[in-house]
Amino acid sequence: MISSFASKPSLSRRGARPARLVPVAAALALAGALSVQGALANPGQIAATAGVGQVSLLIGQVRVVRKDGQVEALKRGMSVHVGDRVETSASGHVHLRFIDNAAVSVRPDSALEIQAYHFDAAQPASSEVRLQVDHGITRSISGRATEVDKSRFRMNTPVAAIGVRGTDFIVQATDARMRASVAEGAIVVSALGEGCSAAGLGPCAGAQSRQLSADMSHLMVEVQRGEQVARLVPVAHAMLATGATGAEDRLAALRAAENAARSAGMLAAEPYGRNDAAAAEMLVIAADSLPDLNRRPNLDGQLLWGRYTINAAFNDDVSVPFAIARLGRHEAIGSEQFTLFRANDPSNPERELRAGEGQVDFRLSRAQATYENAGAVEAATVDGGTLSLDFARRTFATGLALSSPSAGKTELRMAGDVRGDGTFSVRDLDSRQSVAGAVSLDGKEAGYLFERGLGSGLFRGKTLWGR
Repeated sequence: MISSFASKPSLSRRGARPARLVPVAAALALAGALSVQGALANPGQIAATAGVGQVSLLIGQVRVVRKDGQVEALKRGMSVHVGDRVETSASGHVHLRFIDNAAVSVRPDSALEIQAYHFDAAQPASSEVRLQVDHGITRSISGRATEVDKSRFRMNTPVAAIGVRGTDFIVQATDARMRASVAEGAIVVSALGEGCSAAGLGPCAGAQSRQLSADMSHLMVEVQRGEQVARLVPVAHAMLATGATGAEDRLAALRAAENAARSAGMLAAEPYGRNDAAAAEMLVIAADSLPDLNRRPNLDGQLLWGRYTINAAFNDDVSVPFAIARLGRHEAIGSEQFTLFRANDPSNPERELRAGEGQVDFRLSRAQATYENAGAVEAATVDGGTLSLDFARRTFATGLALSSPSAGKTELRMAGDVRGDGTFSVRDLDSRQSVAGAVSLDGKEAGYLFERGLGSGLFRGKTLWGR
């Protein structure tokens, strides 16, 4: 089992879709969300004995460059100190828990430097937290130091400074640009330069700063090198319905967006929606409880994967020939090689997914995967998975733990909207991952195709889920 950070009660976003995307069962605690096994009951103890934080989750190759220049491979349970620079490889992902119970997730191909970390609950004015994201993607959830005095926190990137208002936010940084989105609370972003020094603490003041809050979910804040003012810009590939917060308003907006898109032929040309990365990041990926997920399907099931060849593809026991899968079923969604066939329902000729239940957690019943790199294909494994659907709000969130002999371990994390016909498709170009699938018309089963880039290669596969 891979342990992770313990979720905070305040993780739900105000005015946005519910953040209850973590399955209820406490046993579903594999890699992926921000929870740490054996949470740090006494934060001061780590400061006294083992630096300013610990590694609570680690996947793939991650190293730390110490203040004295010494380089070590990070391992779960190791301490981090002021002056450390944490660097993840293309397959690396690490979660850090700090002495004030703050949590930081460093995604693949990223670098985070701990420039200062001092927490004094008795004298909040003496606390100091300063982090530097040199490149890549990092998620930060505030701890007690920030909750007590928000002016004592700063996260810098090569081009911008970020102060917080008690916050859960995600930052993407390069040498030339910074983008940030907020899951909870608010951040204040300023371009580094005159009036905003990287050596400062707290948010930089002035008309050149911009505040972004969680209720502005259709926007992100951006700073590009050479610019003096931070800008609020639309979230890339945002759907028309993101602004609707009430369940009824949101459903109406989604239907209107779908109808308009169909009329313009947009769904065929651009079928993928926006990945809700903040929601997906909060998932706990459940460990595989079955001995072999890559096995023949139940031919009486509501969903079947059909293939366009008689013989099965490499490492694929999940699909059946097209002629078998189509019996009593219609095509729901698919690719050039595979189609997900869904059982017909004579009482539902419109093939509309009927809203009724709220959130439902599904169980992974079948999964198949390969890893492709430089023309070579090897068998991969789906080591666990979680799928949560909110039928009332028509949203989903899913996570998979993936591995292969040459690529090592990684995760797929996707979340987004479910269309009125029960299909969904979400793609994230930055993290090189996508899913496309459907829910059975009775709402009891689901399945999707997935892709997850890692290094110079690509994980591909398909899943089936039940209750």
